[in-house]
Amino acid sequence: MTIASPAKFLILAALLALTFTSGAHATSNDWQACRDAAARLEKQHGLPEGMVTSIALVESGRRSPDGTHQAWPWTINAEGRAYYFATRQEAVDAVRRLLAQGKRTIDVGCMQINLRFHPRAFTSVEEAFDPMSNVAYAAYFLRDLESRSDSWMQAIGRYHSFSPSLNARYTARVQAVWKREQVAATNRVATATPITPTQTAAESGLRLSSFTEDTIPVSQRFTPPALSTSSFISASADNLAR
Repeated sequence: MTIASPAKFLILAALLALTFTSGAHATSNDWQACRDAAARLEKQHGLPEGMVTSIALVESGRRSPDGTHQAWPWTINAEGRAYYFATRQEAVDAVRRLLAQGKRTIDVGCMQINLRFHPRAFTSVEEAFDPMSNVAYAAYFLRDLESRSDSWMQAIGRYHSFSPSLNARYTARVQAVWKREQVAATNRVATATPITPTQTAAESGLRLSSFTEDTIPVSQRFTPPALSTSSFISASADNLAR
């Protein structure tokens, strides 16, 4: 990840205060935690549908027991090597050991926030591994990058690095995952259980509130544009996150 703008950090504090309360929305299903957090942030803050989820999959994705690719909240990357821990506490303890050893370039959580370049992102190591807090910071950072970029695709590249030679490949990876996510979402809708004349809404798992809660206006749906490396703006390699 690249470096956040310190002057805008208070925006994140307000975002967190308004959106989340002590991780109350964090899921107990570790395999779904990052995806649930990303989907919630995308809806609540008008981010392109599937964008944050796709970045999380690139940053901390691993194969789940059911064979699908899911972002893992207890992920650490230190000195270019990824570590996947079974529990949040194990990940927290590992980061503390690394910090005690003098290591500072450590990426953590669903969105792999770099603790060196984002020292004020979290109040504690524990908070850094809270899926909602981790993704909320990434959402704030992406919004900030987008405000200083020509497009969302350019902002995605800059999330990784301001160097065109490094962010072009990263953007292509996120775009590929994003398109796969869109295809998967379309297939899920196509194979959804229909309601037959002998099947009630309750029996099919549908509720009236399903049609009124958290709906996504058509205007907010977003298709990743074709990748164009020429659109990237050159910047100093000093801003590299890794």
